[in-house]
Amino acid sequence: MKKNSVLCLITGIIIALSLPPFRFGFLGYVALIPFFLLLENKAIGEAFRWGYITGFCIAVTSLFWIGWVTVPGLFGVLLVWPLFIALYAILHALLFKIHSRFAYVLLPFVWTMVEYLQSHTELAFPWIYLGYTQSYFLPLIQYAEITSIYGVSFWVVLINVLFYLLWRKSPTLKLAIALLAAILVLFLVPSIHGIIVLKNIKKGESLKISLIQGNRDPNEKWNGDIRESNFAIYARMTRQVLDDQPDLVVWPETAMPFYLRSERDYLQKIHELIDSTNTYLLTGAIDYEFLENGSYEHFNSAMMIEPHYYTMQRYAKMKLVPFSEKVPYKNYFPFNVLKDLLWDLGLGDYALGGEIGVLEGRFRSTMNGSVHTPNSQESYDYQTAVAICYESVFPNHVRQYVNKGADFLIIITNDAWFGKTSGPFQHAQMAVFRAIENRRDIARCANTGISCFISKYGAVRQATPLFEPAMITDSVKLNEEKTFYTQHGDVFAVFVTFVSILSLVIALIKKVVLL
Repeated sequence: MKKNSVLCLITGIIIALSLPPFRFGFLGYVALIPFFLLLENKAIGEAFRWGYITGFCIAVTSLFWIGWVTVPGLFGVLLVWPLFIALYAILHALLFKIHSRFAYVLLPFVWTMVEYLQSHTELAFPWIYLGYTQSYFLPLIQYAEITSIYGVSFWVVLINVLFYLLWRKSPTLKLAIALLAAILVLFLVPSIHGIIVLKNIKKGESLKISLIQGNRDPNEKWNGDIRESNFAIYARMTRQVLDDQPDLVVWPETAMPFYLRSERDYLQKIHELIDSTNTYLLTGAIDYEFLENGSYEHFNSAMMIEPHYYTMQRYAKMKLVPFSEKVPYKNYFPFNVLKDLLWDLGLGDYALGGEIGVLEGRFRSTMNGSVHTPNSQESYDYQTAVAICYESVFPNHVRQYVNKGADFLIIITNDAWFGKTSGPFQHAQMAVFRAIENRRDIARCANTGISCFISKYGAVRQATPLFEPAMITDSVKLNEEKTFYTQHGDVFAVFVTFVSILSLVIALIKKVVLL
């Protein structure tokens, strides 16, 4: 019992240390070995129990920061997320009971399948993927443009399996050499591919963007009494960056914590900022929509404001954080019973946005102070799309922006809720994969950090410190080419899921026959 508990805790600690902000991604190559040791010769019931405890340890060490903003959210994650690790543990034990040694081949498939499952349903929380341990090692992860993050997770688990076999199974010298050679090849192939990709960086047309990190207290800015001072801070900082002549200025998620579309005075003030310089402005704000029954829904939105033109382009967030921005399955038991209590505890009640769309703009140099008809397609120079906070952790969701025509991507977020913990660093580094998967530059604007620019190869530039006001300006390259992943989506993840399910079906058939 004590040994098993220690192995659970060690697994959680190693995985936490291998994730950002720690640059110990190499620990990811052995992070699962204690877990594999734990699962040796375990019955199905034991595997479930210890798998759940291991999942709990991983969640506590890597996701504790959720409790900074939402106790119900942390409670939900600590209860639900470990079930995925428990599921893996059951499948792990089952495969070894039936397939014996061949099960080692199947472990990367099953683990990756379980990660893929985490991105589905209203309880989706695809955060602690093993592939994210490699976000600082750019040459090793360039193939994510084909497999997405799931291919990198598969690779990390496969290396764990080989190291486990090398150490645990006391192989002969010949087998040890073969295992070491396989490990070496697993590092050499992606490294060589990555070096070639990074040496052939293509030039392209670029857009100058300024990001405004206002460093506003998320609890205070919702107070209507300080609305004016909140706006004044963004206006002052924006005036400063306009000297750099950006084509676009970006404010973070809910920088305007009110129904901006209905606030004529504030829209007028924004136009006083941008009209004279022909600069577009994109900001996070709250939006609304009236329903037929007279009630209304409100949305966490992004607004693109065009100089000289008062009608805004809008996008409403489509991926909401379970137990934080919405009650999952709120019309079904047990959540329909708990939803009023959860809302009283501060849970959000946003509505889901209905459509993925792109936002369009022009270079300031092509406008020359002229007013044009925004509905004219040929008048636009670029298209972009905005992932609002949590949306940026969903690979398949982000790639749909690119398929809609986005030449580059914008992420706006407010990670202030999570304090100076690992949460903001984990979130920021995930964007590295979204850039590589789709080969799109990213401008990431956060309320209190981390704001930065990310190249389509995953290189992070001008990353801002946490909880400091900041203004950064840089250029993003426009790109119309589409990667394999952008065009075909989660083909790799679906493939490993198919292999996993097939192997499990065969295992169950064998078990029935043996009985």
